[in-house]
Amino acid sequence: MKFEKMNLVTKHGKHKDSEGNLKSGWIKVGETHETRNGGLSLKIDSLPIDFDGWINLAAPTDVDYNF
Repeated sequence: MKFEKMNLVTKHGKHKDSEGNLKSGWIKVGETHETRNGGLSLKIDSLPIDFDGWINLAAPTDVDYNF
């Protein structure tokens, strides 16, 4: 099975959008990699201090998650 590389992202802080609505901020904390035997590895680079235990997989894009 072929895995696509994915970003690992987690919620971090809050901000207001252009309409004044409170939104969660997202930060990239790592990425997935396929192993030699076809498995999946997670490379976690860092975790925010307010980490709630949840990490989401997000398709790689040009989105800057670090805000």
